[in-house]
Amino acid sequence: MAALVYLDNSNLWIEGKRLGAVFRGTSPDISVAIATRDFDNTFRLDFGKVLEIANNKPVKVAKFYGSRPPESDSVWNMAKKAGFETVIVDRNYSNKEKGVDTQLVVDMLSDSMAADPEHDIFILIAGDADYIPVIRNIKSRNFRVQVLFWNHASELKKETKFMSLDGYFNEIRVK
Repeated sequence: MAALVYLDNSNLWIEGKRLGAVFRGTSPDISVAIATRDFDNTFRLDFGKVLEIANNKPVKVAKFYGSRPPESDSVWNMAKKAGFETVIVDRNYSNKEKGVDTQLVVDMLSDSMAADPEHDIFILIAGDADYIPVIRNIKSRNFRVQVLFWNHASELKKETKFMSLDGYFNEIRVK
């Protein structure tokens, strides 16, 4: 069995910063962190650890999605070192991230055409409800799909096998 792994960086990082506020102790729980917009701005991810937790099978595809970072941003190099192919989408004229979810969906569907339902598993590291249609499509063709994300932010729990990253917070956080 081989894994096809897709990671929505902004989605994972932003919600991880919220959870970080709880772990840091500035918010008593995640609902307060969300309501007060409390973030742990020191939160960084170890993408190698995320990939390791996500998968214990040979990796056929590992893609890391996000909008164009500043030139000085080291996150993308960290993702590449961890084994991810990076997919950068330019921000729109209002400096908003647009097209990341769409590109990830297109790639999942495209990659599924060459994948084998008996031997391959799709692993999505994201929580956005925008991914529900692609999960349903891929599952309808008998592929296994697993979602890993922060428990508080995943709207995908009911769609497929879900694994919360909350218990791995300290393991996947760069210290």
